[in-house]
Amino acid sequence: MNKRCKHVRQDGFNCGSYAFNLYKDDIDQGDLCDVHYWQAKAQRTWVGLTEDDCKHMSEGDRVFVMWVDRTLKEKNT
Repeated sequence: MNKRCKHVRQDGFNCGSYAFNLYKDDIDQGDLCDVHYWQAKAQRTWVGLTEDDCKHMSEGDRVFVMWVDRTLKEKNT
């Protein structure tokens, strides 16, 4: 028996979709429908670059890459 999705929308109502996966039966979605399960799965903690990751770059490239990394981190948090 499929369970109703437990995701609560911004307006305070439950999603109402059913929790089942059309592609892989061995995935445990808990109480989330396909859409909300995969959205939650896609969100991960940001892992940025370190100075050590960029040590082989020139100073100008390193500054630019670290700036891009910082900007993306701000947009994804």
